[in-house]
Amino acid sequence: MRTLGKLAGFLVMTWSVRISSAQIPDVPTGTISVEVQAIVTGLNSPVDMVPVNDGSNRLFIVEQAGQIKILQNGQVNGTPFLDISGQISSGGEKGLLGFAFHPGFSNPASPGFRRFYTYTTEAASGVADFSVPMSGSPNSRCVVAEWQVSSGNPDLADPASRRDVLRFTHPQSNHNAGKIAFRASDGYLYIGSGDGGAGGDSGDGHTANIGNGQDTTNLLGKILRIDPLAPAQNPGSTDPISANGRYRIPAGNPFVGAAGLDEIYAYGFRNPYRFSFDPVSDRLLVGDVGQNTIEEVDIVQSGQNYGWRRKEGSFLYNSNGSVSPDPNPDPALINPVLEYDHGDGVSVIGGFIYRGSAIPALSGRYVFGDYLRSTTGLGRLFHGDLATGQIQELRIGVNPRAFGAHLIGIGTDAAGELYALSDGGGGTSPAVYKITPIPATPALLNLSTRARVEADNNGLAIVGFILTGSAPKTVVLRGLGPSLAVNGQPLPGRLLNPTLTLQDGSGAQIDANDDWMTGARAGELPGFGLVPSDSAEPAIVATLLPGAYTAIMRGAGGTTGIGLVELYDVEQGAAANPVNLSTRGRVQTGDDVMIGGLIIGGASTQRVILRAIGPSLTGRGVAGALLDPTLELVNASGTRIRFNDNWRSAQQTDIIASGVPPTSEAESAIVETLSPGGYTAIVRGVGNTTGVALVEVYRLNP
Repeated sequence: MRTLGKLAGFLVMTWSVRISSAQIPDVPTGTISVEVQAIVTGLNSPVDMVPVNDGSNRLFIVEQAGQIKILQNGQVNGTPFLDISGQISSGGEKGLLGFAFHPGFSNPASPGFRRFYTYTTEAASGVADFSVPMSGSPNSRCVVAEWQVSSGNPDLADPASRRDVLRFTHPQSNHNAGKIAFRASDGYLYIGSGDGGAGGDSGDGHTANIGNGQDTTNLLGKILRIDPLAPAQNPGSTDPISANGRYRIPAGNPFVGAAGLDEIYAYGFRNPYRFSFDPVSDRLLVGDVGQNTIEEVDIVQSGQNYGWRRKEGSFLYNSNGSVSPDPNPDPALINPVLEYDHGDGVSVIGGFIYRGSAIPALSGRYVFGDYLRSTTGLGRLFHGDLATGQIQELRIGVNPRAFGAHLIGIGTDAAGELYALSDGGGGTSPAVYKITPIPATPALLNLSTRARVEADNNGLAIVGFILTGSAPKTVVLRGLGPSLAVNGQPLPGRLLNPTLTLQDGSGAQIDANDDWMTGARAGELPGFGLVPSDSAEPAIVATLLPGAYTAIMRGAGGTTGIGLVELYDVEQGAAANPVNLSTRGRVQTGDDVMIGGLIIGGASTQRVILRAIGPSLTGRGVAGALLDPTLELVNASGTRIRFNDNWRSAQQTDIIASGVPPTSEAESAIVETLSPGGYTAIVRGVGNTTGVALVEVYRLNP
């Protein structure tokens, strides 16, 4: 990891200069929303938080300066579990960096009973088990040590029980890695080691021409695997004993009996500061901090080479510190499963595949983050899809905001819930934040659009909507036509037989319906009070995760006419909300204009932007776009609230601040704070012109 704490300003100045060289798309804000709640403050750079497998629900907070504190029942114990601040070298990237309980910690029959392990940087004194050739003196030693809990108090470690397991030389002060963890499936301890520091894996203490990461004759820039128990504790093991006699080496390690150090499990890393094992798939996920350009997450397997310093992420690493595309990737070098460039952060903070229950929308997704973004100086929380490589930023809060602090680690509890650890930043103090679901906050309860539906693709009523939140949300979509009326009389030209199709963000069909009574969940409609008036009208009940969706209304058999597409939030207690609806259709004159409706729910006002889009549709391949749309917003009684023709003519500052100003100056927009109730937006063409248009409503922050 790069230098932390007081050097954040240095990060901002140094790594903002190479952002464009990788040409990776920016990480977008996703649709999954969470809240972050500070549960512990007054800490000293908490770098990790580890649960114990003894049923006590204690959480052990690891402070970089050398203390481990116990959090139990919402309170931090007054006396540290362990204080080794006088035994280590800390500051910058050094200190107490890793902590792990033996899998047999709570089992009296296990040789690991009451044993735990630490990873520290300490003074380069005494004899190291492994070293690298240097012309100067090494900066420090990385030490894995074993400890035991006090026999009389489970909340205290026995300070006299220390037994050094493994000591290796570290040339410079940075890139110390530090994570240690046992894998449930094999019971071995995995150790993340950095490449030795400095920059570019070069210089004194770094193997000439290839760097330490590629050199399997030293331990630097690797994931290591050992059995840390003293060999006498498990005499029945067939694993060979280490050269220093203090631990065993798994017989299945890839370099046992081959060229290379037996302790190595995988290699080609720069600074694998944080990693985790997924308890379901048993995958090892490693966040490897990059040099000047790329941050990466790797799925690590035995014996594989993850590229550094030949590569940075999926790009070739050049000797001048830049990167370039790799035209002929070497299959022996494993590319990351997730990567982003320094436009989005400077030091990846590896996390966990979410296996908790509080935030269903995150289930199975890899949650991680970055120490800070150079443009803001604040950390970020991400979630990644390991199958597609897509990364999105978590939305924080019902009204999205920045994380607001540096992110230095991610912890978990025994239930699989996640915690963000911060060393401060953004005017905050070091703290542990629990990642929780957003509260249920009803906002846009109903969104609807009436437009003319025609047979060609440009004349279909296409409705896009976005759900954000922490949990699935049940919605009802209806396509109305035969029942449309004006002043109690059937609407002339109404669509007599509408159909409705629901698709996800990839375009895959979720459901389709012609007549509502044939729908898979039609039996739920009476309970919602949303049975269409005419049996020929379609309706879909769907429970959807946060994401982007599209509903398409057509006329059966290519018929045309005026139709109405509606979206209802029927699960207002769920921690998710519709935040956007956009409908594309053909705008005519008279009753054939486009009409969008929305209902604001709850007890609070909601700030929204409404847009009428026409000319810019031409650039998206839409023929016959409405060239000069106007937009009118009226309340439930029909009273006009606001009218706009060209969006720059009024509210220009507010519209730009919304983040979604129209592309064309001929397009219209309105920003308004609305009280709970029903509203209507009407799109017309100036001078009774006609064409295809898009009407949209976005929920904004207050």
